[in-house]
Amino acid sequence: MSSRGDRGGRGRGGRGGRGGRGSDRGGRGGFRGSDRGGRGGFRGNDRGGRGGRGGRGGRGGRGGRGGRGGFSGGAQVIKPEYNFQADYESKVSDENSLELIKKLPPLVSEKGALDIELRKAYGSQGTKTNVGTNHVSYSVANLKFWQYHVTFPAEIDAKRKVKNDLLEILLTKAPFSGLKNTISHNGSDALFSTEPIPLDDKTEKKVRFEFSRDEFLGIVPNSILKGGAPRGKPSKDKADAPETAAQAQYVVYCTVEFIHTLDMKELQNYVSLKDSNKIDPSPYIVALNVSLSYQITRAPNAITTGKNRFFFVEHPEKCQSFQKGLFIASGYFASILPTFNNVLVSIRPVAGAFIKSHNPDGTAMNVAQLVADYYGEPLDRLSPDAVLREKSFFKNIRIQRTYLGSKSKPKAIFDISKEFDANNYKFEVDGKVTTVAEYFNARYNIKIKHPELPLVHLGGSNYLPMEACTIVPGQEFTGEVTDVRGVLAFTTHRPHVIAGLTQKEGVEKIVDASHDKRMGKKLIVVPSRVINAPNILYKNRTISYAEKPADGKSEKKKGSWDLTNVEFYRPVKGKIDLLVVCVSPRGRGLRPHEQDAVEDAVNEYVAECGRHGITLVLKTIEEFEFTFPDRCAAEYTQFMKEFKGKIGYVLNIMPHLDKTLYAAVKKTLDVNLGIPNQCTLINKFTKQRFGKFDLQMYALMGMKASIKLGGVNHILDEKSSAVVNQKGLPALILGADVSHPTGPNSADGVSVASVVGSIDEYYNTFPGSIRLQKGREEVIGDMAQMVFERVAAYHRSVSKFPQHVIFYRDGVSYGQFDIILKEEVPQVKEALKQVAKKYNIKNYKPKLTFLVIVKRHSTRFFPLEKNAKDAKGKLVAVQAQDNVMPGSIIDKGVTSVKFYDFYLQSQQALQGTAIPGHYFVLYDEYKFQPDVIQSLTYNLCNLFSRATKSVRVVPPAYYADLLCERGTCYIHGAQPKRGETQLEAATKLYGRGIHPDVQHTMVYI
Repeated sequence: MSSRGDRGGRGRGGRGGRGGRGSDRGGRGGFRGSDRGGRGGFRGNDRGGRGGRGGRGGRGGRGGRGGRGGFSGGAQVIKPEYNFQADYESKVSDENSLELIKKLPPLVSEKGALDIELRKAYGSQGTKTNVGTNHVSYSVANLKFWQYHVTFPAEIDAKRKVKNDLLEILLTKAPFSGLKNTISHNGSDALFSTEPIPLDDKTEKKVRFEFSRDEFLGIVPNSILKGGAPRGKPSKDKADAPETAAQAQYVVYCTVEFIHTLDMKELQNYVSLKDSNKIDPSPYIVALNVSLSYQITRAPNAITTGKNRFFFVEHPEKCQSFQKGLFIASGYFASILPTFNNVLVSIRPVAGAFIKSHNPDGTAMNVAQLVADYYGEPLDRLSPDAVLREKSFFKNIRIQRTYLGSKSKPKAIFDISKEFDANNYKFEVDGKVTTVAEYFNARYNIKIKHPELPLVHLGGSNYLPMEACTIVPGQEFTGEVTDVRGVLAFTTHRPHVIAGLTQKEGVEKIVDASHDKRMGKKLIVVPSRVINAPNILYKNRTISYAEKPADGKSEKKKGSWDLTNVEFYRPVKGKIDLLVVCVSPRGRGLRPHEQDAVEDAVNEYVAECGRHGITLVLKTIEEFEFTFPDRCAAEYTQFMKEFKGKIGYVLNIMPHLDKTLYAAVKKTLDVNLGIPNQCTLINKFTKQRFGKFDLQMYALMGMKASIKLGGVNHILDEKSSAVVNQKGLPALILGADVSHPTGPNSADGVSVASVVGSIDEYYNTFPGSIRLQKGREEVIGDMAQMVFERVAAYHRSVSKFPQHVIFYRDGVSYGQFDIILKEEVPQVKEALKQVAKKYNIKNYKPKLTFLVIVKRHSTRFFPLEKNAKDAKGKLVAVQAQDNVMPGSIIDKGVTSVKFYDFYLQSQQALQGTAIPGHYFVLYDEYKFQPDVIQSLTYNLCNLFSRATKSVRVVPPAYYADLLCERGTCYIHGAQPKRGETQLEAATKLYGRGIHPDVQHTMVYI
């Protein structure tokens, strides 16, 4: 092991006795100390997790002991146990819409516009079985809504919470009060009533309603009331600012206007394909969802958190404590879903984290008690400075000033004061100076026990002691959930548990809360088909799954295999010089025993890669130390410059998860220097079990290295890939996605769009293009140019141009199909025209098939039997690990009314309930039959290049998602200068994009 004293390194000197252990692959070179900067951390996905799946948690004290959960600064979460048995409808929902679709009149579109594909057939291949769903029927017979639009003044219109509270007051006024049980509102600007509302004014379409001062004071904030108190420095002479003259004259009002009548008979005709009026179903679905949601929220103890999520928390003090200051509760998602000849309600269990509002004895919790719970310390052991360090947790929590009586309205905490406590904040009362503590004792008979705690700032000059503010119940926590293990422990349940919860408890609670007698009580059943898994080829082995009856083991192998004695299909060419970089903060480098562990682990990693066909030659193990996180990018770039052109691959060993360092490393190597690389965590990389390193993890790391270095890991057999490899010319398969900024300033952030594309007949390598665009824009603005780049990359590899293009678009919601078809599909077609023009190709008209995948949906499937008979009458497994079998296709019963869609569950569910992908064929010039496009999509799911499993999302879409995440790394830390937008700052930081030396590889994998 050599030291690097000449570079200002930490020069460990020789360690003796280890130098001769070098590998015959080219020698290790040992550690080389360095004081070069860089740290931060590693976080493969800085877009944030999607959260727990919404399994179902406990109901107060009912949960059983269960398994152990996570622990992260709060209480340990215990996994609840349930013993519900779901009831299913006896009739299978398998109605056929094809004949009615054929009779539909042609769609009337704008000139040159594209029409969305209609269903042309149903799939037929595979073993037929039936599966349960998390849907119940919903009758819309004899149901009609009158819709009204509510308009507020401009200064109020942007405040949804204010509008919601004012709408509640509006419903207490005439003529609404007499129809209160028939009216629902969306919390913003719409009323829906099952009876007409008699608006008296015959001369005006918009009828004005004013709110009294007692009604709106405390709801409309001072920042809106003209001349209201600013949220700035307090006036130190008063605890409660008096009302200004401007506030006293301010009038709050709204106008109500009738829009139209929504007769649900028209919706029933639409789903039955008997719609002669060609309605847009969206307003009807909105009306049903608003009505259902609003009626549920009126139930006692019901909490709604938006997006159709409902929690029924009768005793908050009995709910499980979660991370600091929170409890975790179970609830349900419920939403209307139209399908052919039926209207359904989709119901599934969800979980939510809430601010604690009650003490263990059931009494209301004040802010001081919440502080004690948050820190896990008695108040007399907490210093004011300690409270202030994490005051951001308490901002915007709504509190109630119960000492003011019933007229007091909830207020949000603006801040925790840095300057004032109940002893030092003084003001005059009746000509005498008093403190907050003295004032509350004299005025309200409230003795402040901890006057040293910082005051709660409600804005303006309103400062209150923590002990005088009680927490408003039912506030969902909107910050970062750090106790991921706890969430998984609480929410992860197998399908039979989810089905039982949904049907036995969810349906019952929603029906009871909404008093809705139109909802069915049993879960519907739909037909499913389980198609065969493809054969996967390695250089020296073929992975096959033989269909057979379930035995508890064999069915787990469908879509799951390992790399034991396997060599990648096309190994990396030649020998690759490897540099290992151990990252640490300055002065906190590896200790001698850690160096030993790293050296041994690296040797094992190199050897394991060699067993799969990657010949790595270890040149040296370096230590890189950074000074400060915000300097690590520049320091790491300087550190790595000397290795440019000398090594072929960099393995970065990170100290812990941290997206700042991860972004610095990836920006340096992918963008600035163009060196293939990957990252790992030191605790995982050097971990041993029973004296052995994790060779399986090293093999999976080797899969990443192989792909980045130009190898091909595994491919489909000839039969499985025949549809995309015709006449010796492979199809071009593309994937696209857009990632959006998150957090409080996301509206001003930057979205990252990507397109990836195949380059050969193996479909294992998908290099890609990245573009930055304005935050929250879902449509990909530069789609045409990125597709052009992917076609050019295909041509560089194949030396021909594709005749068939298959496109998988990720990140699309159900309401965005029209805009994708209108704006993105034409861009793809335009790119192909530009290819013909650029390369002077006559009559070049490749056929385009464009699909979207919806990942965030509420549909789940539950197996009803373990085995079923295949086409030959042989009994085979249709269930694996309590879930429906990988390869399950559902295209009836819960699919769209008339469009060309299907659900595919392609993955094994290692835990919990699997979530299927929902695929829509939006545009199809190739005219794929359902069996063909369904099997192709499933086969591709078995080709994810860095895994030995079939994945949930078709790989081109998955890769595009990963590339968007990597693009987010490249612009991490972009700070706009004065007069500069966030997009301009990010574009400047990104520079010219991925380095030319690696831009044709999968740098993001």
